[in-house]
Amino acid sequence: MNITAILPWKVKCANVYLTTVLSLIQDKMFFILVYLKTNPLQELHAIQFEMTQPQANRWIHLLSEILRRTLKTLGELPDRNSKRLIHILQGCEEVLLDGTERPIQRPLDEDWQSACYSGKKTHSIKNNLLCTNNLRIVWLSSTYKGHVHDKKICDEEPLLLPKGIRLWQDTGFIGHKPDGVEICMPKKKPKGKELTCVEKQENKRISGVRIKVEHAIGGMKKCRIVKERFRCHKFGFEDMVILIACGLHNFRISH
Repeated sequence: MNITAILPWKVKCANVYLTTVLSLIQDKMFFILVYLKTNPLQELHAIQFEMTQPQANRWIHLLSEILRRTLKTLGELPDRNSKRLIHILQGCEEVLLDGTERPIQRPLDEDWQSACYSGKKTHSIKNNLLCTNNLRIVWLSSTYKGHVHDKKICDEEPLLLPKGIRLWQDTGFIGHKPDGVEICMPKKKPKGKELTCVEKQENKRISGVRIKVEHAIGGMKKCRIVKERFRCHKFGFEDMVILIACGLHNFRISH
């Protein structure tokens, strides 16, 4: 069935209607926030706002860029340059590091399929992020293919942290030890052996602190576009949406 057949006649007149649809700034904001929050098919999103799918596609990419610039102007976006962290985190006592993974549609190209296969029966992309005790995301790595390990991302983008700062991380970052930084990480169970009661208690204490970074990731993933299977194939858009989601999370906790 042709979707445009069930839309109002004026929507079919794309050249005329495009100049009036989403005429108010409130409409534009609502349009892009609903898209990021609910992650609908573009055809469905177009129907909800009485436009065609090509129009919805153009508005999505236009308004996403405007929203990104706005969040940057407000100072809510996480930094992307790991070398600037030493200045950004001056005076901060501790930070929390973790990785986050997002499922994507199975790529058609065989090389991309292999590169994005995460080993968890799905294809994905991933990022590392750094947050503070108040759950603010201060740094976001580039977006990598699903097979890349969390520690490998840190090797590609080494964190420059202030001397003496405490870094909480999980066992996915074994071997990651920035200079002059106190590392707090759970102890991994030895192969064929068990952890002692003291080690289990210490791991429990560390997990109780590290839960904050999980809350930060959960806050960012209130935007379902970075939680559910990602369907857009436009180059670079997968990186932009997680940056915007982090910025919206920071804006929410700031206000």
